[in-house]
Amino acid sequence: MGIKQLLIVANDTSAAQLAFQLLEAGPYQLHLAETCEAARSILTRQRLDAILLGSPPYQHCLPSLEHLQESGNDPAVIALLDANEQERYLDCHKQGALDCLMAPFSVERLVKSIERCLAIKSLEREKRDFISMLSHDLKNPLTAAIGSIDLVREKRLGPLNREQTSYLLSAIESCNEVVAMIDNLLDLHRLEAGKIAFHKTPVNLSELAQQVVAGFRGMIKHAQIHLQTQLEDDLPLLNLDRNKFSRVIANLLANAVKFTPCGGEISVRCYCGVSADSDVAVMLSITDTGNGIATVELPMIFDRFVQARNQTGRGSGGSGLGLAFCKMVTEAHNGTITTDSREGVGSEFTITLPLPEQ
Repeated sequence: MGIKQLLIVANDTSAAQLAFQLLEAGPYQLHLAETCEAARSILTRQRLDAILLGSPPYQHCLPSLEHLQESGNDPAVIALLDANEQERYLDCHKQGALDCLMAPFSVERLVKSIERCLAIKSLEREKRDFISMLSHDLKNPLTAAIGSIDLVREKRLGPLNREQTSYLLSAIESCNEVVAMIDNLLDLHRLEAGKIAFHKTPVNLSELAQQVVAGFRGMIKHAQIHLQTQLEDDLPLLNLDRNKFSRVIANLLANAVKFTPCGGEISVRCYCGVSADSDVAVMLSITDTGNGIATVELPMIFDRFVQARNQTGRGSGGSGLGLAFCKMVTEAHNGTITTDSREGVGSEFTITLPLPEQ
């Protein structure tokens, strides 16, 4: 592991000078910068584990935390405040500091804070490595497996009977579900890191929904579910990220198929309606006749890794990320997503999107 590298940025503060005196004997390798300008110079040539920043981390004092992460130099930032700077305590946390210490403090308190922040950064790096592993080491082989199964299903390697075709279709659906889970997790992680980009273009939501539904017709037929669609043609165009909104509709449809029994019904509607603020809006609703969701669980249904406990059906037991992804994308388009559900009756998910400003 080696000795941890710490940068202390003095900025003429007694708190930073105290920290240097307390840590001078160890257990860290210290680098001292009198000003933020000098600190930036050190950052370009030295990989750091933590920065003890005298005075709060002003916007242009040091490179932004996002820039530090992208450069591979992602230190923990701890703000050091003088005794007369109480009003800056909350600002330090808001601007990215993992901890904030106010002088005078003991060496035990300082080391405890440093070790805790180093542990947090270590966990964050492990999380990023895990996400990267999901993207490359799991998703890529799954994509290859889907392609191989599809070759067999299309009878390119010989004839198949109906039962074999059915099993292969189920295998592809299961693989696609895992790929969708990985994509949802990756995008939620990118959103948290502020690295997700939305590429918005004018889109007719009815036409987009029709395209997504077309891709599910085989699955719905295989599940012996009745499908009803009411998609108005002449809807106003909306500025949407076409790819991400396709996945939103696909997530909602996949859930409906998963939890609707044989002989049940799924309804997809897209129309002009009125939002909760009494404004004209474009609305998309997907209704199913599945088990429904308990009232007590409805407030949490859009949280990550949450699944309704009474949801049983084909392929049940997913990651609980699909609805969180739907909420994230919808809100990024200034819209809302709501659900109305009754146990034993079914569920309705409704997306409301405002019309673009003229």
